[in-house]
Amino acid sequence: MEGKDDEAKKSLRAMEQQFQKIKLQYEKRIEELEQLLAYKLLNEPQKLQDSFDQELCKVNEAHQETVQNLQAEIHSLRSHVAQLESQKNPRDDDADLQSLEYQVEQARAKAQLVRLNQEMIAKNQEIKDLTKTVERLQKERRRMLSGTNSGRRLDKKGMLEKDCGSPEKKVPRNPGFFPDNHKDKIYQPNVFADAHISEVQQENAHLKEELENLKLEINEERISSQAALANAEELMRRAKEELQGHIATLKVSHQKELERILCQQAIEYSTSKAAELNSKISSQETLIKYLQQQVRELQKEEGVLAISQRREAILQKEMAKLLEELKVARENQSPELKRFSCLERKIRQLETSYEQREQELQQVIQQTQYKAEVKQFRETEKWKKLALLKNQELEKFRIELDSMLDVLRQLQKQGVVITPSSSNMPENYWKI
Repeated sequence: MEGKDDEAKKSLRAMEQQFQKIKLQYEKRIEELEQLLAYKLLNEPQKLQDSFDQELCKVNEAHQETVQNLQAEIHSLRSHVAQLESQKNPRDDDADLQSLEYQVEQARAKAQLVRLNQEMIAKNQEIKDLTKTVERLQKERRRMLSGTNSGRRLDKKGMLEKDCGSPEKKVPRNPGFFPDNHKDKIYQPNVFADAHISEVQQENAHLKEELENLKLEINEERISSQAALANAEELMRRAKEELQGHIATLKVSHQKELERILCQQAIEYSTSKAAELNSKISSQETLIKYLQQQVRELQKEEGVLAISQRREAILQKEMAKLLEELKVARENQSPELKRFSCLERKIRQLETSYEQREQELQQVIQQTQYKAEVKQFRETEKWKKLALLKNQELEKFRIELDSMLDVLRQLQKQGVVITPSSSNMPENYWKI
């Protein structure tokens, strides 16, 4: 029994030493694997980036080839459209162009008529204001002239009363001095004294001076009124010239705008297929960008998954090796239950840590996928809203254009003729 106890103690001691040795080897191997993993994590992103860049270059080259092919197809379609237009009946083209020109001319003429009527109303108001100013100046001149004439008459009456004196101081009529027979008048030198003659001469000179001043004032007023009238006539003449020049410029601009619209209509008609292909190209470009983004995200996820798979394989190998060594130790020795349970506990701890790491990796992958899906959904909703807004704007523009064309057709059917009140334009110009 003592020998068996000694052998059991020796075997237990040997097993403990072997366990400590295995533990040290395992810990050393774990440190080496962690260092290797850190080194690979530092070097792998650059390799992944290089591979991603190469793949992106390949995708760009494929996209460029697709764009070149589409451009060649667009060029061929344009040449085909040009040939079809050259083969088309010129009479039909002339009729279409004439109808389009007629419709555009109707719209432009209507807008021009409204604008010219507004300008004519403004010019007429300005002319009325000028005529009112001239009439007011003429009334003021007449009033001043009448005031000066009445003042002159009052001054003359006052001077005559002053010369003759009051009724009490008047010399009574003497039949000897003023007989009834005027043919028998007798000159009396004492009737008019020298003082009275000098006063009359002074008054006469004063009246002549006032008359000259009044004549000068009348001449000045006449000159000012003539100048105002000339200014009014000049303004009217300038307004007419400006109106005529504006009408001429409107004609030229109308002709240019008509030519531009005709050219634009022809270009749009010829390049409708090209516009459709351009829209397809833009949609393909957006799809390619989206797919490139998805490829980048998938490549990142594949890299993370490959790293985790490598770590799992390494850990599984180590685990298998440890289990094999443990199995060998069990077969060679008869361990105690306590030591064996301790070893199993360590192994379980390693397994649980490995499972936790796997769960963390799965969570990271799920989070990246969720972020990518959310970003994709937001981008899709953004483009859907933008497309819906553009479609609404196009529909609104189409409705307005149809309403304008319907109004023009109704006016054309009714044979409406718009004749402005005062204009130098011919009557045929305003027909709609």
